[in-house]
Amino acid sequence: MAKITPSKSEILAQQELIKTLTNALEKQAKIQGRVYSFIAAQGSTGEKQTQLRDAADIDLFVGLKPDDYSEILSLSATERHRALDVMLDDIVEKWFILSVQELDVHDMLKTFSQHPYLSLKMDRFDIDILCCFDISQAEILSKGPITAVDRTVHHSRHIAANLTEKMREDVRLLKSFVRASHAYGDMCAVGRMGFTGYALELLVVAAGSLDGALKALAALGQAPHDPLSRSLEQLRKVPAFRDDIIFIIDPVDTERNVASSFSPRAYRWLKKRIQDIRSEEKAGKHKVVMDAFLESPIPTGTLPDWLVPHALAYEFTSDGSVHYTVLRDKLYRLARKVSLQLKRERTGELRFGNVLTEVYFEDATFSIGFLVESPAAEESYERKGPPVDLTEGAKEFRRTHKKVSERDGFLWTIERREWTDAFVLADNIVNRSPINGLARSPDRGKVSARVLNALYLYAVPVESILLEQWQGFKEQSTE
Repeated sequence: MAKITPSKSEILAQQELIKTLTNALEKQAKIQGRVYSFIAAQGSTGEKQTQLRDAADIDLFVGLKPDDYSEILSLSATERHRALDVMLDDIVEKWFILSVQELDVHDMLKTFSQHPYLSLKMDRFDIDILCCFDISQAEILSKGPITAVDRTVHHSRHIAANLTEKMREDVRLLKSFVRASHAYGDMCAVGRMGFTGYALELLVVAAGSLDGALKALAALGQAPHDPLSRSLEQLRKVPAFRDDIIFIIDPVDTERNVASSFSPRAYRWLKKRIQDIRSEEKAGKHKVVMDAFLESPIPTGTLPDWLVPHALAYEFTSDGSVHYTVLRDKLYRLARKVSLQLKRERTGELRFGNVLTEVYFEDATFSIGFLVESPAAEESYERKGPPVDLTEGAKEFRRTHKKVSERDGFLWTIERREWTDAFVLADNIVNRSPINGLARSPDRGKVSARVLNALYLYAVPVESILLEQWQGFKEQSTE
């Protein structure tokens, strides 16, 4: 526990920093005559005190009174959202930024999630200062929140009220396990979004122990966590949950699935990791089990020879003008764009086959990695045309293609490929898709090595589509 529990000096430093920022915000609010309900830290460094050693961020919330903004809140949903953006942007610019300008802060950035907020660093801590509306849990249940973060205060209260000191230790162990699996929060390396601290806290509160929480986490695919005890079938009938894979229902707002944004890959990987440590525990490999709870960097070693021809990575450097979550999301969109075009021709036929992709970043360095089933393709492919009995379509197809044959009720032709090298096509797409705030690096370093190792070590074992194919490639290389 000593390796993951913050020291007294670390907790004291967090508390002093929170006090300094709170005083600065209060002072500026008094100068400007601003009204608010509270200024308080939320999340793991607030009332819950579930933070990990050397891995805690500070989320400082400024609670606003809904009555003071009744004119905005009475607008239609679209107009209200737009007006809230303008109002909260004004608060960030004229209150938050002015409050901290005399403090020793750096990497300050006004950024945007659902609404604008201020992100900065002070001492060794990452800090977000943001607004929420001070509304009761009853109001959230009956009317819903005004902004997504209005629930956070109630999350803190719920967890703090239900954790014993032993359970708080178990929360830290579970968080450390998920971090060691590189499947935690928005820094996840196994999918776009990993498990959040609040979700893991809910599992420990419900199960009462680390062992129970691990069992519950592994079983989420079949046994949802729901304070209302709804079955998987019942939850999937709720329109808002239609596309969700696993369910951890928020006790503060039972119409919200805390796990809705978690990557299916991250869940499958954690499930496998839990199965692995159970096996190691039965085999008496206690050190291996203990190491599974301690975070270490993703390996940077060279991929196996059989996999190298299938692997590609691009590395980028951030100029600091755009928040890392925005850059991450844009890179995932770029990775998806590349993957779709690598997989199939514009006419729908397979081009380079299945593709696995991942995004990983450290500080200002970002990378996207790809594992491509067949990096090289034949110069031509058989293209399927319209049904023979589709008169007009068949006529047009025959007119535009010189050699046409009939088979199984369809027209067919031989099409010449524009792209026969997957990596050349990927280069073309990446070069034509610049991302504001990122510059492509000419060389690949450890971050690129880690994204490829994350794909090989963490993604391939839980991606059923490609697992057999990669195993086949491996066996062929050893023959």
